[in-house]
Amino acid sequence: MIGYIIRLKFLRIKINMITLFMAAVHIGVFYILLHAWSQHKHKTVIYRHRGVNLSKVIVHIDLKGSPPKLEYLTSLLPLLKNIGANGLLMEYEDMFPYKGDIGNLSSKYCYKENELKKFIKFAWKSGFEIMPLVQTFGHMEHALKLQEFKHLREIPMYPDSICPSKMESMALIKNMLQQVIQFHTSVVPLRHIHVGCDEVYHMNKCAQCRSRREKEIDIYMSHLQSVTDIVKLYSPNVTVLFWDDMLRGVDSNYWSTMKNMNDVEPVCWDYATMLHVSHRNLYNYHKKFNNIWIASAYKGAEGVTATLPDLYSRFMNHLEWLRFIFDYKFGGERKSYNFKGIILTGWSRYSHMEPLCELLPASIPSLVMNLLLIKHFQTETSKDVHSIPAAEVFHIYVRDDFKKYFHCEYVELNEFDTHACQYRESKLYTP
Repeated sequence: MIGYIIRLKFLRIKINMITLFMAAVHIGVFYILLHAWSQHKHKTVIYRHRGVNLSKVIVHIDLKGSPPKLEYLTSLLPLLKNIGANGLLMEYEDMFPYKGDIGNLSSKYCYKENELKKFIKFAWKSGFEIMPLVQTFGHMEHALKLQEFKHLREIPMYPDSICPSKMESMALIKNMLQQVIQFHTSVVPLRHIHVGCDEVYHMNKCAQCRSRREKEIDIYMSHLQSVTDIVKLYSPNVTVLFWDDMLRGVDSNYWSTMKNMNDVEPVCWDYATMLHVSHRNLYNYHKKFNNIWIASAYKGAEGVTATLPDLYSRFMNHLEWLRFIFDYKFGGERKSYNFKGIILTGWSRYSHMEPLCELLPASIPSLVMNLLLIKHFQTETSKDVHSIPAAEVFHIYVRDDFKKYFHCEYVELNEFDTHACQYRESKLYTP
């Protein structure tokens, strides 16, 4: 009997211990769920603070291979203005109406002078800065493919890169820049011009360049300075932009001896969903140039033969850039750095000889989506943005406006059904 009572007491003790343990587990689970809910609520509410400072939001219009009619570009301006764009980067290539000795650079379908001037004037009055882009080093196939300029190639077999050591090369570049600058300044003020200078795949290869006995970076910077001097000759107050990729990987010794370039500003581009931007490069740019720009891609980054931009990839590219520059500080500086602007690039071809990739009309949803994202970041954001999933950012801050502009019944970041939307360009998706 006594043994039975003892066993019963032990059993009660075990039951009490199990009960206490289960209660502790339930309390712990409840606390975790409550904490997760409060954190989620905190994220969605506190995501409202001073935004990123981007004074220039520029949409790149790549005219090589698939130039839209100027009437179509004009029709886009009210929408682009309403969602935050304030400039266009016009990469003319062979669509500019060149004259005289270089008249052959222009396509027979190039824009007519009076129509282009009318468009530039209308865009300016609508609040858009117009920036011309003239390639002056690499990507010069539209000129170097022609018989009269073939001898200016750095390597005879390849028409992409011009030899910077030939006087005739500089005469060609000078003529191009003079005509473009004087054309624009005859209509509206010109504040910026982009001179390309990216992906110069062939440099210091010809006998004339090698005879200079200089490093490639010295030849490159010397050419960039010569091009800048030409621009300043025809428009002294214009700021020159150039793509930054040829400066990546330059050793620190060069940066320490390089002089400051106050009239030139690099555009750091990266079109990936996970950025590969070097903080060291940005710091070097910060020391040598007055301002730094960034560049994303709303189309033309999905492959040479892509027909449509991948909306998720393009959204992620812009989101990563905005996360990257939010509250950006250079080493040793307490104040956040303000990047001067962002260029949303929209490539039509990877180069002049490549097939067409995504067309502009089919890429309007991507362009609008990412302009809406930038607009939100300019007005309200917080450090919590780094931990919010992309789909949630789109759902909370972009989706409603996106649905309004495209009259969509339903849309998610990974599910854009054109048949559920009604807008002008959706006809392109109909068989």
